[in-house]
Amino acid sequence: MKKPFETEMDDTRQAVGQIVGLCTTIALHQEFGVGKTRLERIKARIDELENQNTEVIMTPDANGRPSKDKAEAIRESWLAGCVSSDYRIPMVRMPRGRKEQQYRMAGDRAAKIAWQIYAKAVIDVLHYGPDRLERLRKESHANYEQLNKWGHEDGLDVAMEKLRRCAADAMQSPDLEVADIDGSKDAVEVDKEFRKQQLNFIKRVRAQTLGRIGATSQPVNVLAEQGVQDKVQEIMQQVSQQSFERRRRR
Repeated sequence: MKKPFETEMDDTRQAVGQIVGLCTTIALHQEFGVGKTRLERIKARIDELENQNTEVIMTPDANGRPSKDKAEAIRESWLAGCVSSDYRIPMVRMPRGRKEQQYRMAGDRAAKIAWQIYAKAVIDVLHYGPDRLERLRKESHANYEQLNKWGHEDGLDVAMEKLRRCAADAMQSPDLEVADIDGSKDAVEVDKEFRKQQLNFIKRVRAQTLGRIGATSQPVNVLAEQGVQDKVQEIMQQVSQQSFERRRRR
């Protein structure tokens, strides 16, 4: 059964974000000699930064909409004067048609966010300066290009297994798994997480709006259906871009 377009877009963002994280982890290990202990510290810092980023996005702005512009400005400030935030998916070929262009744009945005968060974690944990950060960005991007080459020559499944093994070697974890790299997470679990994020955001919009009711003589429809759905759609596009979540088989 063919997936809805928005589901495919979410899968694209999640997969791209995780691939950027894996490619950067491999680059740190292979090119900079960073081992398991420091990589685990970086992963822990990434988790903290992702939570901070989500917190900013899910705090409604003055118009009751997700604060995605504020979150982007904060991420940009993390890397200002240190390294470029630019990280675009290496192209195998030019996009064909509007749908492929949309996938491309969504993927590029997810890659940029994943790189910004990872680079900030490296700055905080390893205290890398501009030269090493730029080298890391280029090495990570080269790894992504290698993945595309493997995918073209051997197929995506083989390419992803090669990537997984390289990351497992870096983390010294032979059983390392890449979580939901193809968007295959159980639909019930996805829906549950979506509704949780939706409820949290609606609560914040309600609280913020009710705080202003006393200053207006007009009734306020806090949970107007279409408005809520528009806001939820925006925030889920942002939240779904946060990646580099891996788990070990128990």
